Amino acid sequence: MKHFKNILVATDTRLDAHPIVEEAALIAQRNGATLKLVDVVPDFSWLARMTVTDHESLRQLMGREKQTKLDELAAAIRKHGVDVEAKVLWGKTSVEIIREVLRGQHDLLLRVAKGHESRHTGFFGATGRRLLRDCPCAVWLVSAADKLVYTHVMGCIDTSSDSEIDAELNAKVYELASTISQQHKARFTLLHAWYIDAESMLSHRMSRADMAKLHEERKEFVETRLDAFLQSRETGGRPDNVELVKSDAPLLIPAYTKERSVDLVVMGTVARSGLTGMVIGNTAERILDDLQCSVLALKPNSFVSPITYSEYINPTTE
Repeated sequence: MKHFKNILVATDTRLDAHPIVEEAALIAQRNGATLKLVDVVPDFSWLARMTVTDHESLRQLMGREKQTKLDELAAAIRKHGVDVEAKVLWGKTSVEIIREVLRGQHDLLLRVAKGHESRHTGFFGATGRRLLRDCPCAVWLVSAADKLVYTHVMGCIDTSSDSEIDAELNAKVYELASTISQQHKARFTLLHAWYIDAESMLSHRMSRADMAKLHEERKEFVETRLDAFLQSRETGGRPDNVELVKSDAPLLIPAYTKERSVDLVVMGTVARSGLTGMVIGNTAERILDDLQCSVLALKPNSFVSPITYSEYINPTTE
């Protein structure tokens, strides 16, 4: 199945190796997709503008150097028959990448999870987290390895909800996680965490027998919904690679990835409405806080980014 048609790769041309560019080229080949490579020339800080002589000329030089490197990367990819474009962006990295996604109507963004100069703690840098929150398309953040090799891909679903958004994301997660695992010849696990709302409070107000009954009823409900989802995917019952675990997802998923050596998590980022646009869901946010592996985060089609479209301006032409 062809999932993506218009892929954007945000790379750092200062690096010696570009595994995400190589991975994106393979995805583009498999999907018959177009590819665009970008790097960002950031704004200089107020202090740099005050202390660096002719800082704008230096910034333009940086832009030309990045464009040259991007063109070299693109030329190598074109030899394999991939339609690829190279473009330098100017401004705040996360904002300009998202604006380019909007301008180009890209359906997949690949980037390293954390830049080599990042001062942010955890696996994901500040730019990566901003992209996970605000980027309207699928975001694939990868570890800064010399080569992307996935041996265990895990998809996270929740079929217990009646939400149309959850149903949409469950389908996307299943299809993408299973496809990626096949392409990388990796182990594939489908994980479903379930729990009882306000279980701690209820356990102090219900008899042990009533609590046990509630537990069994909830478990049966979750199992029935999960099995129906799997049957709709023609899996022939519940395969051995499907894990149904009673636990809070933000606690279970990071721990599971460490214990089972998962190197790619595919998950939905369910959005909350009622704000300007929509933002990443609280459950997904808590999960990402503790993940230590690559992640492919999916948004529902109804997601609206709080970042607005802006015309591209190249300062060298002003």
